[in-house]
Amino acid sequence: MTQCVRGINVLNYGPVVVSNLLLKINVKIGGTNNVLGSSPQLLVFKSPVMIMGADVNHPSTFDKSTTPSLAAVVASVDRHASKYAVEVRHQKHRTEVIVDLKEMTKNLLVAFYRKTKMKPQRIIMYRDGVSESQFSDILCSELRAMRNACTELESNYQPSMTFIVVQKRHHTRLFCSETDGVGRAGNVPPGTTVDNTITHPTQKDFYLCSHLGITGTSRPTHYHVLWDDSDLPMEMLQNLTYSLCHLYSRCTQAVSIPTPAYYAHLVAFRAKVHIQHLCSTETSSLASGENESPSDEMITRAARIDRFSEIASMLYFV
Repeated sequence: MTQCVRGINVLNYGPVVVSNLLLKINVKIGGTNNVLGSSPQLLVFKSPVMIMGADVNHPSTFDKSTTPSLAAVVASVDRHASKYAVEVRHQKHRTEVIVDLKEMTKNLLVAFYRKTKMKPQRIIMYRDGVSESQFSDILCSELRAMRNACTELESNYQPSMTFIVVQKRHHTRLFCSETDGVGRAGNVPPGTTVDNTITHPTQKDFYLCSHLGITGTSRPTHYHVLWDDSDLPMEMLQNLTYSLCHLYSRCTQAVSIPTPAYYAHLVAFRAKVHIQHLCSTETSSLASGENESPSDEMITRAARIDRFSEIASMLYFV
């Protein structure tokens, strides 16, 4: 395990730099920085629950080749939702639906059971990077894959599931009066939640500004509840989401999106960096699904890509 530090920070270090380094080093050696408290609004953790986050990293829009997309899914493996297991897969070029989500969910459920010796009674998924036009496709495909993963592990195993989409790419902004603003920029206070008037008239969604905007105007995160068969109250979902924004291990303040969604984004980005060091020709053939007979070198390097997914899935990302 390594921790890289810029030379200027070593020469001119201070308490803030040292504390940030200790936060990162602590989690890398298996420690825990933040845990959820025993708030009455977090009754969802009274029974075994697995918090999941998912994201897909796509090639640049200027990339006209068939470079594969990288899908990453993380899931909590402890009662405090502070430690996460990782699953990474490559799939066809710019495919948003996670194709291999069933196998990924099965592996994450097994990892949860090995760590806690219990089966989760509730699964909560925070899905990042989905637009409104893809809601129906994502829900039908990925929720069904998660259901099938549970039933394949055990025929009568049907935990309650909650599927929430996390959206940051929108133009909605929240403002407050000049006297009520916080910070130098006068933004809305962290934890500001809006679940009426500007939300969907029939579906369950809300806006949450969980972080403190230092400069500029804070952009709230839009959460859209696509599925919730456990009938969790909206207030409980909002408190749970806001609490998960405080578990990010690299800092002591709340971040803009829940920690599992943030970790999934970082895993997908890191997978993209690693896979670029392999051969682009082989990754392109895997993404496009070409049926041409590959050479021995292509088979070897393609196997390295699959091996990369297996190794990344065995690591615990914190």
